[in-house]
Amino acid sequence: MTQLTRHQIGSLLLSALRGEGLGVRDLFEGRQEPLSWFFRALAFDQSELDIMESGAVDALHAPSALIELMVDEMALACGNIGPDGVLTYLAMLPDETSEELTALDPGGITLDPAVMLGYLNLDVAPPSLWLEERESTPSANESLAMELAKMAQNLGDTSDNVGVRMEGMLDPGTDWGDTPAEVRPAGVSVHFTFDIPLVGTGERDLAQVFETGARIAGEAMERMRAVFREA
Repeated sequence: MTQLTRHQIGSLLLSALRGEGLGVRDLFEGRQEPLSWFFRALAFDQSELDIMESGAVDALHAPSALIELMVDEMALACGNIGPDGVLTYLAMLPDETSEELTALDPGGITLDPAVMLGYLNLDVAPPSLWLEERESTPSANESLAMELAKMAQNLGDTSDNVGVRMEGMLDPGTDWGDTPAEVRPAGVSVHFTFDIPLVGTGERDLAQVFETGARIAGEAMERMRAVFREA
């Protein structure tokens, strides 16, 4: 694994999004205890983002993709300094303890292939107006969920986790009485996750993961338009 920095990783991700014609806004990064660094951005089709930011229209209703990159900083550090570097932070046990451990050969230490460097999460969602304008009946909502599931399954064959999230919201009424209130979909999104292993991941490998994620995000936004046009 070549040496990687958080800045370099973030730049690779933004470059991959630009390569797929996606523009980003609301960039944010931070840490979650104890050793997790995250980078988030909201991606739109670049042409639509230009219209939104130019003020040419009051509001442009378009699908978006929430991009979230999670990096295990401990794994990143271990990958950068290698097993020999990790050993400089460890003390050997005294001779009176396990003979097997005290005779540990630094050359026999290796990084665990099960450890993840991080995860790339994509949540592709329609604008809220599309949900408000569509018919809201049990059959229509079930049909929407099925179409989104089909779309996610078709696109997600290269991802490590695929899901559809659809929360429900009760429509307000003057007097619900004994009649069940209609449930309108809210918080709808299609989710994709890409695992990024520590072992064997270098700059080129990261770029490939990000390029695949950016491509799927762009295609999912386009297919989401088709789902709602046909709903």
